[in-house]
Amino acid sequence: MEKEAKLARIIGEQMHQLDLDAGVIRFGRDLALPFQVLGTESFNTLTWLWAWAEEQTEIPENLIQTSLQLRDWGAHEGIREFTIPSVDIDKADGNAIALVGTQITRANSFFRDSYEGGAVYLLIFDNSIEHEPSFDRASLFSTLTDLLFRYELNQKNVLLSYLQLKTLSPDVKGTLVSCELENGERVNAEFDDADKLKVWNGKIITY
Repeated sequence: MEKEAKLARIIGEQMHQLDLDAGVIRFGRDLALPFQVLGTESFNTLTWLWAWAEEQTEIPENLIQTSLQLRDWGAHEGIREFTIPSVDIDKADGNAIALVGTQITRANSFFRDSYEGGAVYLLIFDNSIEHEPSFDRASLFSTLTDLLFRYELNQKNVLLSYLQLKTLSPDVKGTLVSCELENGERVNAEFDDADKLKVWNGKIITY
């Protein structure tokens, strides 16, 4: 979700427009970012539909290549939700799929474009996004807790995965995780025996 936050800082409140012919999403006058169509969420059927399975829209073949790549990855890894045309969003919603897709395809971010009755998810490929600052401690805590309240995840593993992905060096001692972030701030997190976040830098977490 850090990549999504980086993109949000770049685009701000600018209006956007999809250019399917050019394969870019335009923000304002000067910003055009290449994208791949990942899929859509329907608020009516409460389902996710992969771009490679979409038959009612005219998405150019070259803009669904990443969704096809993820279908092949899902088949290789045995993850059924990535190999079937549609999925109930109570099993895998667009945000969860986009988060995984961003990491697997090494996309620089993803963008959720809402419309009446649903939303389309795009994977964005532009290295300039990486120049934005990484999470500070407050942003990491806010994003982490939002993610953990939304999905049933091993909370300790989520934090460790993020820190390791950033090539940081977390110090793990039993239920305690300590690490210095890129900006020099230190994170001290304590988890219970079920790996559920209990204390964040001295603040007790209530659920």
